[in-house]
Amino acid sequence: MSLKVVKPIEVTPAMLDSSVPVDDYPAWDADTTYVAEQRVVYEFQVWQSNQDANTGKQPTTNGAWWVAVGPVNRMKAFDCSHTTKTRFSHSAWFDIQLEGTVNALALMECEGLRSVRIQVTHPSYGLLYEQTVGMWSISQKSNWYDWVYGERREQDSLYQFDLPSYRGARVRIEIEAANDASIGVILLGQQQDIGFGVSPGLSMGIRDYSRKETDQWGEVTLQKRAYARERSFKVNCLKSELDNTDRLLTSLRATPALWLLSNQYQQANVYGWASDYKLLVDYGPYCVLSLQLEGLI
Repeated sequence: MSLKVVKPIEVTPAMLDSSVPVDDYPAWDADTTYVAEQRVVYEFQVWQSNQDANTGKQPTTNGAWWVAVGPVNRMKAFDCSHTTKTRFSHSAWFDIQLEGTVNALALMECEGLRSVRIQVTHPSYGLLYEQTVGMWSISQKSNWYDWVYGERREQDSLYQFDLPSYRGARVRIEIEAANDASIGVILLGQQQDIGFGVSPGLSMGIRDYSRKETDQWGEVTLQKRAYARERSFKVNCLKSELDNTDRLLTSLRATPALWLLSNQYQQANVYGWASDYKLLVDYGPYCVLSLQLEGLI
């Protein structure tokens, strides 16, 4: 398969409706007096008071009085970071009113999901797309014995790359889940192909931020921390696409995106950014793209 990349669109609170309530903390009120470390919700962000006797100070314009903590629970799945998760119980739905066009949807870093129903509708054309995907656990291995008796793992991601691309469409995501469910990233965007095949020699690994600490008596403690996936590979490209490929990769600098390297190996795919790339222009009709990806923590 060709290398696919999906650059996410920004989903703003004005574009989104959801069954997940915005009740993390009380809404900010100009007539209420807040004390230090008290938290409020304002413009779909959580803010914490820096001082006592905090009255009538609007959070977005008074940095000495307020500090932004992060998005509310509803918006955490749309902040491009999978370390912040939107949490809910049993079921949830999200309605996104698109301003432009998209043809790809991904749910990543999911926990407790049982099924996902996706609908795309348009005010002029009605229902354009409907798909229900089961998210039940799957076997850790591929042989029949382990499929029946072996350890199973929960599916933590969903990729759909066949959404109809209509400007002004509405995407609805309905989720059936367990008592304690969460989604790290809900990504909508336009998929783009790069080259015509990932060459053999894909390198996969992680950068581990864990630490080993040794005290004065020689006792060792391992402190488990987050990690980032790292991928290094080459893609063959046509020289006729060289300008477009260079322009696309340059536009993705310091931008989180979904990179799909393989249909067979899901672990090869990564949500992150291109930390380095080089285009080798040789004789003949082809050029070689060397790309290094680093996953977000």
